[in-house]
Amino acid sequence: MTVNAEFLSTQIPLFEKRFSLAYQRDDSCIEYVLDAKETSRQVSLNLILSWDTRTRGVYVSKFYPQLYLEAGSKYLSAACFYLMVSHGVHEFGLEDGCAVWLETDSGVFNDFYVKLKEFEFSVSRARVGNKVCLAGIFHELFIKTGPIPRIETLFDRF
Repeated sequence: MTVNAEFLSTQIPLFEKRFSLAYQRDDSCIEYVLDAKETSRQVSLNLILSWDTRTRGVYVSKFYPQLYLEAGSKYLSAACFYLMVSHGVHEFGLEDGCAVWLETDSGVFNDFYVKLKEFEFSVSRARVGNKVCLAGIFHELFIKTGPIPRIETLFDRF
């Protein structure tokens, strides 16, 4: 399937101009940190992906980038989401077409995830408390992006 990358091809450069992602990996889990480039201020942390070895896909454990608090950042959460998932897919050695899973509120699904046409998200099951489990597909868009640097930890030095 060919996915229309026009939307993200305009949003990713805007995102990369203003923000940067860095990551730490611990086995099958990647945690991302989002910073504003102009101020070097941390915008968000605890953006977490996990490698779902059972389905050979990516599970988005936590995605609350708080970009809505930044002026002029409408649609940049979509770029951030794609960059994280794309990086995670490559970091875990997965392939184009792999599964992407997450759990969210049904309102967030309707306001955000359903609009990410590149992932074809659908509700795989409803949960208690207005929560839904989503299933999607990762599509490589072949959009040129900058590297996401690894954050060095104390354990890396030993």
